[in-house]
Amino acid sequence: MSSHKDTPPDQRVPILKRIAYGFGALSDNFIMNGFGSLVTPIYNIGLKLDPLLVGWAVAIPRLIDAFIDPLMGNISDNTRSRWGRRRPYLVAGATLCALLLPLIWMPPFHSQNGMFLYLTLMGLAYFTCYTVYTIPFCALGFELTSDYNERTRLLAWPNYIGLLGSLAMPWLYPLALAAIFPNEVVGARWVSVLLGVLIIVSALIPFFSLREPKRALEQPKEKLFEAIGVAVRNGPFLIVMTVNLIVLLGLATMVSLGLYINIYYVYGGDKAAAAQLSAVAGSLVAGLSYVSVWMATVISTHFGKRHAANIGLGISLAGAISFWWTFSPTMPYLQLISAALTGLGLQGCWMLFISMIGDVCEEDELKTGMRREGIYSSVGGLSRKAAVAAAAVGTGIVLKVCGFDAEIAEKTGAPHEVVMNMKNWFVLGQAGFLALGMFLLRFYPITREKAEETQRLLRERRGARDACS
Repeated sequence: MSSHKDTPPDQRVPILKRIAYGFGALSDNFIMNGFGSLVTPIYNIGLKLDPLLVGWAVAIPRLIDAFIDPLMGNISDNTRSRWGRRRPYLVAGATLCALLLPLIWMPPFHSQNGMFLYLTLMGLAYFTCYTVYTIPFCALGFELTSDYNERTRLLAWPNYIGLLGSLAMPWLYPLALAAIFPNEVVGARWVSVLLGVLIIVSALIPFFSLREPKRALEQPKEKLFEAIGVAVRNGPFLIVMTVNLIVLLGLATMVSLGLYINIYYVYGGDKAAAAQLSAVAGSLVAGLSYVSVWMATVISTHFGKRHAANIGLGISLAGAISFWWTFSPTMPYLQLISAALTGLGLQGCWMLFISMIGDVCEEDELKTGMRREGIYSSVGGLSRKAAVAAAAVGTGIVLKVCGFDAEIAEKTGAPHEVVMNMKNWFVLGQAGFLALGMFLLRFYPITREKAEETQRLLRERRGARDACS
């Protein structure tokens, strides 16, 4: 097993710098999941916007924003400033998102079309600012170290600290429902103000604490479409992104159904009780994610990242299937077992997928001599956002297919047939996508041995270049 001491001195990342980078992930988590945790219950249940319109209002900005990602990645790669290529965008993106988030829950229209248009436009502005933050942030993590195992150890810290935000996310909707607010819509506005403060503070920590390697600042600038072409022709990168997209698409499409199943099946229409259970489950998953990240780090340093990721996906698959028996009106909290298994497997996988992209960047430098962390981060971000956008529409479609109607459910409750349809989609959909991801991941070719050989060749090349300069 490789240890931190086995890492070449110039590739080690001190613990304080790992922690500083981790706080950047906390800001990222608040930006992304603060919106995602509230948008469906606030707009569909609170404001009664049609679920399919909610889905499209979330999906359209994500789709447009996804194509902005490569542009932002190329801008970041080509930036030359006294603060580096990445750090200036951390402050700009985080500040803009913090200002916009409370405004999302203030639609000036009450009609279906008016609310749909407002949510779509605000979402477009919000996620564009999110791109300004997250693409440079991810790229910064790729270039802080080039070592195969040290990169995984570094990227564990955004999970350790970022997951503090995940512990809070499930409680945002219950907090918005608190008695001190007249309704959940007003509550969401004040909750978002608090999130905005946390977003800015968390982003400032990596800005002041981290520095980028100077060698990338000396390379020539590259045109956008040339850089994209290199990324989309990279086989290992496409495998990682396809698996990431498939798993995220399946989970993001189905997971929103869980709240509906709890409200209208497990608790018979009691929104507060269902929200509380979902919050407990979410906090449990977030807490176990610490174990998931630690477990993935240990397994990957023993057996490699591909095998560690497949083990994680297998654990999550078992959790997804078990929901068939643990969604129970007589024993509501039984489902925490299934949630625990799902969370235990997944968070480590997300970390490993990102670490794999870092290894891809090293392979790319060996072949081309260029550092393209920004463009790989952005094309990866494009695929993830496309999956989330498709999932937003997919959730609305699934709710329609299941026969869910918010107005009817509010008055008389959702029919038994409807909630059973939701349960079927929730279990079988997640299981199918996870199994497909496990199959495709078998074809990822960058092993530890291959990555270490790449690093050896890069060190030789850099040494020869330094000797000639």
